[in-house]
Amino acid sequence: MLAREWWTLLKLNVLFITFALPLITLPAAWFAAISVSVAMLEDRNVWLLRDFWAAFRGRFALTTLLGLGFCGGEALAVLAVITYAGAATGQLIFAAPMTIAIVIALGLPLIATNLFVALALRPDARLADLFKVAAFALLARPLPGLVALAFVAALWVAHILFYPASVLLPVLVNFSLGALVLSLAAIGGVHLGFSYLQATTRSQTPRSPETQSA
Repeated sequence: MLAREWWTLLKLNVLFITFALPLITLPAAWFAAISVSVAMLEDRNVWLLRDFWAAFRGRFALTTLLGLGFCGGEALAVLAVITYAGAATGQLIFAAPMTIAIVIALGLPLIATNLFVALALRPDARLADLFKVAAFALLARPLPGLVALAFVAALWVAHILFYPASVLLPVLVNFSLGALVLSLAAIGGVHLGFSYLQATTRSQTPRSPETQSA
């Protein structure tokens, strides 16, 4: 896929940076990048500018609110990790809440990725159902998401370590490749989540009297 889509990924990276520059548009631009990545993973035809703009514009308000919520939660989780880590050096009792804060700090970006992938796959689904699918995907397949997060972190660490030789990495590939890898890690669990949701809905649907009598 990388050999086939490398030029599209380069253009997607530039599109993301352009649309995310006002900062408030960053969540919607990230969702648009995820949406295009999901289309690539499903081997659908990608009309880059049209598909990116449709995803960006069509879910702008929702993804902006979700993005702000997840960013706020992540900031609080990281602050809690730092605070409890400092306290745990003096009293081991604080190691337990520090561990919980670390789990939350790692889980929030994975839930957000699963949610955006689910929204890209089923844009007309209810938000409550999308959250259920995202949570199920995280519980069912946490390891691929953690590996993807490590890969994205390694991209940025490489950018820092090899600067200024790596100055073009963010401009060329970091964002689009990160979106593709995170989408790849999430899409299997999200499909499982939708299957589970469908099975649960069927089991909760009351049968008709004719079916019951039969």
